[in-house]
Amino acid sequence: MIFLRFILCCSIFISTLSFADDEIEKSQERSSDAEISNPCFTQSEQDGVIDGAFDYLNTKFCQPAIWFDSFFVDERSQEDARAGTLVRWTNDFSYYQKEGAKYRTELNARFNLPGVNQKLKVIIDTQGEDDPFAFLKGPDDEGERDIGLRYDWYGKDRVSFNIKANLKPKLEARWRYTYPISHNTVTRLTQKVYQEKKVTGESTEFDIEHSFNEEFLLRWSAVAQYENRGNGWEFGSSLNLYHYISSQQAINYIASIYGVDTPYHYVENARVAVTYRQNFLREWLFFEITPEYNWRKELESERLDQIILTFRLEVMFQNI
Repeated sequence: MIFLRFILCCSIFISTLSFADDEIEKSQERSSDAEISNPCFTQSEQDGVIDGAFDYLNTKFCQPAIWFDSFFVDERSQEDARAGTLVRWTNDFSYYQKEGAKYRTELNARFNLPGVNQKLKVIIDTQGEDDPFAFLKGPDDEGERDIGLRYDWYGKDRVSFNIKANLKPKLEARWRYTYPISHNTVTRLTQKVYQEKKVTGESTEFDIEHSFNEEFLLRWSAVAQYENRGNGWEFGSSLNLYHYISSQQAINYIASIYGVDTPYHYVENARVAVTYRQNFLREWLFFEITPEYNWRKELESERLDQIILTFRLEVMFQNI
């Protein structure tokens, strides 16, 4: 029944959008030299089965798209991408000082359907990255599973707007405004309003980024969310210092805090961590090592403080 409602919702959603701006940008004919330089037409040097799958994903949905290497994939800066494919399969092996070993695997994908308006994207998310607090949470936090469609209605200069519908069913509108304070400092305001069954909610997120030089980027983020189901306000903040070592190595220094105000005001989770990320063997293969110290407080339990060590192995195909 939920599936039928989703199909009906998506049908109405897509037919409604067809009356909006339906600009179809046609690419000009490219010379053979242009095709060679276009990342959409490049092939891996290796002939393995996985490399063949990598080439297929890079070309099938890229019409056109630009391949670029990104170490710390951040939806806040990439979800405004006009076209492209992102497929991430992560495997986390974590050791908790007081809880022992844990394993977690997740899949996240975003792609355009061939022959369909490039503003329409299919979203598959088992990591809960659409959660406004996703960037605050640690390896043990369960995100919301999500399969749906997103239509990038408007994206020009500093402003973007999109609409998303998924299986729950849930309908969400997201508006974002980016303002450069200076050549090295950028601010970003994101507002979301959504309806999930009988729950109405909104979230507001503010980011400010400052680039010290080509190697260091500092980002401060703050987010607040409210829903009408009686769980009050949620709030969070994080500070990230990104250190780019080389084209295959990077470090992310993290400090974050997350809290609620119902049934009373308290900090539910706080963490400090360092993530080292490296690309190795193949351009689509990465590993991360993250040591962190975590403070967690459940509603009716004592605060749990512990060291967590996480090793992540990740396969990432990306065309933006």
